[in-house]
Amino acid sequence: MEKKKVLLDLCDIGNPTSGFGQIAKNYAEWYSKMDDESLQFHFLLPMGHETDYGPRVEVCYCRRKFHKYFRKGLPTVDLWHSTTQQQLKRRRGKCSKFVLTIHDLNYLTEKNWIRQQKHHFILQRAINQADAVTCISKYVGKQVEEQFDLKGKQVRVIYNGVEDITGKPEEKPAFATGRPFFFAIGQIRPKKNFHLLVDMMRHFPDHDLYIAGDDHFAFAQVVREHIEGLETKNAYLVGKITDAERVWLYHHCEAFLFPSVGEGFGLPAIEAMQFGKPVFISSATCLPEICGDCATVWQSLQPGEMATVVKADLASFGQDAAGAERRERVKRHAQEYSYDKNISAYMKLYKELLSVPMERKD
Repeated sequence: MEKKKVLLDLCDIGNPTSGFGQIAKNYAEWYSKMDDESLQFHFLLPMGHETDYGPRVEVCYCRRKFHKYFRKGLPTVDLWHSTTQQQLKRRRGKCSKFVLTIHDLNYLTEKNWIRQQKHHFILQRAINQADAVTCISKYVGKQVEEQFDLKGKQVRVIYNGVEDITGKPEEKPAFATGRPFFFAIGQIRPKKNFHLLVDMMRHFPDHDLYIAGDDHFAFAQVVREHIEGLETKNAYLVGKITDAERVWLYHHCEAFLFPSVGEGFGLPAIEAMQFGKPVFISSATCLPEICGDCATVWQSLQPGEMATVVKADLASFGQDAAGAERRERVKRHAQEYSYDKNISAYMKLYKELLSVPMERKD
């Protein structure tokens, strides 16, 4: 039987410091190892990404400006998977089946009304064309059901995989002072609420706070102003960091702090849990769903009250037997979000849509 051609749009691999870039990188690594008797995988990559993924994968390239308007040069496949909603800004090649994965609807709060309408139109058109719509959390799925006409389609929730980084190389950053510290990471944008963490540090004069992430956004200046006005001088906006530095910071932090109110999944919280760290989250969006009862939820995002919650809960992660058991429970929860589960769910979906029988596992 001739293999069915399945294309994964992995153009976000060109932005490795973003969450979408990390997902694309991991998909490329995992799918390139898949030896399936009925499916042949194709990767759509950005121009200039000259990586050899081996004989099991066909690679094609997207010319950003040209393929925004034209599909010429894009392959004809049996199934096309847009692995993020960001990829809808360009054309797709010809395909008999189309899978759309939606990670979030953040444009509803981040864009002005005109841009909201533009994003909404593009996404509704893609939903109309899709044979299957998947979301990365129940929270996002519910949003999609409320905001769009699904034309009778059922939203399928397939949780993201999270790469196990606990065994990865680590490197102490040059900015680390040697004092106990808290860690936060993400794009420096209003929805992340990092300025609240800076204000909270007034209550932790013996700790430092490192906030890492893309800081080219205008809101980074707001965070810097909070830092400059901090009498305790114990908060640092450190910009983008390397993978090795990220692993070191997760490994050695006292706690991971994530007061974000704009997440579709919340990958950093699960990464911190891989190390058995105390994780503190807002009660907003998908975070309570993804973290379950293994994170402490800030019911109030007032810096003083946030500090009180952190101080009270850190004690339960002590060195006694109860603290050790809680750390192990946190690690087990993080292991639930594996790429093995994620890709198995998508493989099942691809074969269902293409009417291909699942391989038997003896």
